[in-house]
Amino acid sequence: MEPTLWDRIQELYYSALPVAPSERGEVVARICDSDPILMQEVTSLLEADDSSADFLKSPVFEVGLKIISSNHPDKSAAASSVPNQLLGVTIDGRYLVEKEIGHGGMGTVYLARDQRLHNKRTVVKVLLEKSLQNERVVQKFQQEKEALARVDHHGVVNILDAGELTDGTPYIVMQYIDGISLREAITVEPGGMDFERASRIIQGVGAALSAVHEKKIYHRDLKPENIMLQRLGPGEELVKVLDFGIAKVKESLVAPSTLSGAGVLGTVLYMSPEQLRGDRVTAASDIYSFAVVAYEMLTGRRPFNPDTIGHLAEMQRQGVRAKPADLRPRLPDEAQAIILNGLAFGPEARLADAREFGDKLSRALMNVEVVVRAESAANSFDPPPNAASTIVSGSALIPQLSTLPDALKPSPPLVSGPSDGAKAGIKQKKKLVLAVGAIFLVVSAIAMYWIIYRRGSSSDKELNTRSSAMSPHRSLTYSLTVQKMRDGMPYKDPFESSGQEIFENGYKFRLNVSSRQAGYLYVFNEGADEKDQTGFTIVYPTPETNQGSAKLEQNQNLQTNWNTFAGETGTERFWIVWSATSVTELEIARYEAFKNREGALTDSSVAKNLRDFLVQHSDPQPETTKDTARQRTNVRSDGDLLVKLVELEHR
Repeated sequence: MEPTLWDRIQELYYSALPVAPSERGEVVARICDSDPILMQEVTSLLEADDSSADFLKSPVFEVGLKIISSNHPDKSAAASSVPNQLLGVTIDGRYLVEKEIGHGGMGTVYLARDQRLHNKRTVVKVLLEKSLQNERVVQKFQQEKEALARVDHHGVVNILDAGELTDGTPYIVMQYIDGISLREAITVEPGGMDFERASRIIQGVGAALSAVHEKKIYHRDLKPENIMLQRLGPGEELVKVLDFGIAKVKESLVAPSTLSGAGVLGTVLYMSPEQLRGDRVTAASDIYSFAVVAYEMLTGRRPFNPDTIGHLAEMQRQGVRAKPADLRPRLPDEAQAIILNGLAFGPEARLADAREFGDKLSRALMNVEVVVRAESAANSFDPPPNAASTIVSGSALIPQLSTLPDALKPSPPLVSGPSDGAKAGIKQKKKLVLAVGAIFLVVSAIAMYWIIYRRGSSSDKELNTRSSAMSPHRSLTYSLTVQKMRDGMPYKDPFESSGQEIFENGYKFRLNVSSRQAGYLYVFNEGADEKDQTGFTIVYPTPETNQGSAKLEQNQNLQTNWNTFAGETGTERFWIVWSATSVTELEIARYEAFKNREGALTDSSVAKNLRDFLVQHSDPQPETTKDTARQRTNVRSDGDLLVKLVELEHR
């Protein structure tokens, strides 16, 4: 068969592959212009697929490639066992292949060690030898390399290197992700993922997709298997979107013009309606797939579970029957509305930006956690319902008559009726006793006051000394890890600092905090915004650190994300708040800061409340001592709240 004719057959096959079997005859006749040779070849390939269930769950392109290869061995005669041949081989004198970790219809993925970088783990993707016979497969492999090279974002897997094996087979070297796939995370929580964790993941996916779309690249195969959760530390994970093997790259340098009849690519169960029809794919198509993933994350199941492709197309047209809140009653109405917007049948009805979709859904989910946490914090400050104030007056210092010895109490009145003379004597005696009693009371009061004053003075001193040692307090230790930079690249090894040096613009630094206590940590950077007004940016927590939570356990060491000294020469002001309980004002500020990509507080009223809180609780200043030997600073404050202003100089 002529190569040109074979390429045409493949194009037509991919175009007809997603069509329901009952409708394929008409579609094949139309796209083949009733050419009997083309119709026969395309129909034979379509009939080779007799596993619709696997087809719905697998990438269409790989399914088609498998069928094409099996039906035309002449085009895949060299399909040798490259996977076995590469184990133990050092590629390009650098990447030692350890084992196979994945295998698809187009290529094989290996775990390798970069021998030039201290045996750092990497991932090497090699195109299968049989795929070299397929021009489209080779082109998609080159476009995957181009897509990864275009995008520079922490939420997208990094490409590290590329080249060819000694036999000319192309390979790509990518970042190794130490973590689990989103599929694994969903599987362990069949009823739906925790709202707070899901919120952070959704926000991360939205940011990564938006960065991809900005480079005019559309993923076309977004699903839980292609989203990794990278472990950064205890309770920390970072979203990584990967597998751009079938991505659409506009204005591609590898393929400047799009092939006609490119057909349908992707995994059917996560495809948008327009992608399923083979229509033009845009950012809205990825957002649809994103909404399917979000639905599955929060409910444990997909919005549609069809038996065939035709059934899926009909279900998409009718809309979601089982609303997310039907399966997850605690799901906020706002979150449900955003998910359903992403699942709208027409792309024009969906949110246009993946970041906006992710941020809005993330905020809706976080709002549930913030409200619960804020209410809990507020309730913790409510006084007990039966509590009453006790007021002690000065009269408590004067002894009551009932406390006097019997010998000194006034005599009781006589019962029998005395004579007039006796009455006069009694009155006189009574006056004398009362006078003596009054004098005694005055003298006793003075003596008792003196005793109480003297004893109370010494007791107070003793009590104050004991209380100061046993009273509630907060303490922590902080330091900086600083990385010098030259021309945007790290210069020398990072070093530890207590923050006393004058740093240079461009230097990167991390704040390290540790404490023996459990509590809630908040760190904000205070600076001037574009209007020269006081503005705040959250440094900790962030969505990527400690799962976005301010809560720390006992003896938990924390390291923030990297920050950069930038702007004009001056002082960077960092507010560290260390509290025994969550602080409502700071939780609200945290929630608002998470809305912004850079963590800035854009709500002026929230920023003002934060500023008022910090100023109010920063006086008296906490006790601060320097540990010069270990480049650390120790801070201690009485009570359940510590507020420390750290000022760092840079030039």
